[in-house]
Amino acid sequence: MPILLVVFVVLRLGQQAVETVLAVLNRRHALEPGRLAAAGRALGIDDEDLAKAVAYSGDRYRFGRVHGWTEVLVGLTFIALGGLGLVEDGARAAAAGLGLGVIATGLAFFGIGGVLSGLLELPFDLYDTFVIEERHGFNRQTLGGFVLDRVKGIGIGVALGGPVVAAVLWIMERMGPTWWLWAWGVTTAFSVFAAWIYPTVLAPLFNTFTPVPDGELKDAILALARRVGFRAGGLFVMDASRRTAHGNAYFTGLFGQKRIVLFDTLLEAMGTREVVAVLAHELGHFKLHHVRWAIVRSVAGSGLVFYGLGLCLPLEAFYSAFFLEKTSYGALAVFSLWFGLVSFLLQPLGNALSRRHEFAADAFALGSGATAAELGSALRKLREKSRHLPLSHPLYSRVYHSHPPLLERLRVMGALDEAVAPPRAAP
Repeated sequence: MPILLVVFVVLRLGQQAVETVLAVLNRRHALEPGRLAAAGRALGIDDEDLAKAVAYSGDRYRFGRVHGWTEVLVGLTFIALGGLGLVEDGARAAAAGLGLGVIATGLAFFGIGGVLSGLLELPFDLYDTFVIEERHGFNRQTLGGFVLDRVKGIGIGVALGGPVVAAVLWIMERMGPTWWLWAWGVTTAFSVFAAWIYPTVLAPLFNTFTPVPDGELKDAILALARRVGFRAGGLFVMDASRRTAHGNAYFTGLFGQKRIVLFDTLLEAMGTREVVAVLAHELGHFKLHHVRWAIVRSVAGSGLVFYGLGLCLPLEAFYSAFFLEKTSYGALAVFSLWFGLVSFLLQPLGNALSRRHEFAADAFALGSGATAAELGSALRKLREKSRHLPLSHPLYSRVYHSHPPLLERLRVMGALDEAVAPPRAAP
């Protein structure tokens, strides 16, 4: 086995081992009886609801470990046995049969890889939806709806992703040393375009969006939008209940296509003031420019990724270690594998920034008319709807969580009774 491939396999197995250790630490921390009971008292969670959260988290924990290790072991075995080379051979044969060249070969390569990856993920997706989510009362999707969603997703991926990949491959083949700048520009333009059409073209393919009816809720939302200076393209309710009992709210889109979207499951669980408090938090991200800077970071990050890929292109071992020829599509495939390791290392940094933004958005909501009691009650109900455990190990939270622990958020906003709050866990 080529030394570079050995290094990759060792690092990927090491990453999975670290993730498993973190999951075990988090599970033990969250289920420590005294700590869990104190958190339950602080959040007003009764014993029955806490038992349901423990059961749900246990199923998700076991599923995550089996899913994660299966994915890693199958994937690494496939790569080590030359699977990528076999996919390349199949792609070349398919393209040659149609009299097409390297770009068509690349599209076929990624298409075959996508099919194989989808087949591996399918049984896990089915089990997740129709066993775990069903068992705990969250799933509301039929098998027919599940299949239709997948078909739509594949169709969108082919219709939108195919041309972008083809354009990047063409640029890599034709534009010389500055190809990465052109590829960066094309993918950035596509990302902006996709975000612009998402609310009005893509999202309605999967859900039905109806305007928020006239009444107290709509008036309260419009009053909030006026107070914070947010000009929305519309207020809509999404039929999330056709798939899940989980609740949420968000705003989406760019330029004149910005929309405020409420899950119907959220409206089922909350009163008007609580819904408005949640929206005030979400609009805080917009007014504090968190969304804008996230886009800037994403664009800058993609530029660094293309630049790094450009540095790797001349290296023969970069391809041969994975049993691939020196091609543009091979470079994209191998670089994405290595970048998965890098992104895991960078994940805690991104989450740390995200948690700071969450605190800032909470503060913005409180300064925009929501009270700590209203926002705190809304966050408690969101936890109840998701049935998450109220505790996380600090190290696990830093690696994985983009939102601060609920107890900490409530304490900071003054919505937690310190007399019953559990002590802060040591970092």
